[in-house]
Amino acid sequence: MLPFYMNKTLRLGRRLLVVALIAWASAALAGPTNSILFVTQVPVPADFATIGSVFGNQQATPDSCGRGGDLYIRYPDGTVKNLSRAAGFGIYGSQHTNGIAVRQPCIHWSGRKAVFSMVVGAPRYQYDYNTVKYWQLYEITNFTDAASVPVITKVPNQPATYNNISPIYGTDDRIIFSSDRPRNGQPQLYPQLDEYEEQPTVTGLWSLQPTNGDLFLLNHTPSGAFSPLLDRAGRVIFVRWDHLQRDQQADTDWENGYVTYGTFNWSDESPVSVATTNQTEVFPEPRGVRTDLLAGTGLSGHTFNQFFPWQADTKSAAVTATRPTRTIRTSRTFITSAIITTRTLSITFCM
Repeated sequence: MLPFYMNKTLRLGRRLLVVALIAWASAALAGPTNSILFVTQVPVPADFATIGSVFGNQQATPDSCGRGGDLYIRYPDGTVKNLSRAAGFGIYGSQHTNGIAVRQPCIHWSGRKAVFSMVVGAPRYQYDYNTVKYWQLYEITNFTDAASVPVITKVPNQPATYNNISPIYGTDDRIIFSSDRPRNGQPQLYPQLDEYEEQPTVTGLWSLQPTNGDLFLLNHTPSGAFSPLLDRAGRVIFVRWDHLQRDQQADTDWENGYVTYGTFNWSDESPVSVATTNQTEVFPEPRGVRTDLLAGTGLSGHTFNQFFPWQADTKSAAVTATRPTRTIRTSRTFITSAIITTRTLSITFCM
């Protein structure tokens, strides 16, 4: 038998545990004490270049993203409200012509408005290839009170004929987002194809001042930039697809001994550029499968295909791209990070 004082301690401990469990259960049943903004989306069975894919998820075609989702809010009392329908967007039933899809809402620091991406409209009928819609940025206000009618307005001065997604608010009320707008705005370069599967992808992170239309490319990424967020220091944290290797499709054409993908180089990036028969690549060193190019070089081949976290400090005094914990021997990935902008910007690889 345990001494009396130990039995007493155990009984007290059990009582305290019961009280703690009751308190925890009450809190769990009570639910969150703040409002929650969220979206619904129509499931898309395919998982390649669709709304739920890791990459190539920026396209607004119905086979990439079905129509029928909405923007919702759950208030602290448990009330759930369809904000997009209350604001006059979206339809029930058949989604042709006027259907919508919604993604990635972000609350403003004031808590009084939010920015999100929405595609409005759909093909009018089967095989309607003339109806082309894009993901565009919208803001919602007047939604914090369940009794109020929410107001949704399109963000002015954004790229109108490109897909703009993943918006967040910057510290200065600029909107930072991903877009598939060509890095220099030249339409003949649309769409940018990723370096892996040659699928259309976003060109990087963009920064927009909606009031005056000031737009610049914050970070150019040949294969895409995803999931930006702002940390407490005002830095943009995001994921880059760092695909630092030669064209695997071109290598497959060589391996098979016949044209599978039909890869080629353009003569230049001008509007009058023409396709050439040249497939030459000079950087970086060849992949391991190209034994013909590696013969006699002493190299074993190079493959680099990773998703890494990066940060961009828009308050920095210089345009830099550094990897603080180790030195990388090639510089292609970092060069593409810093070009096509004259803004003060610092890009850092996060380890």
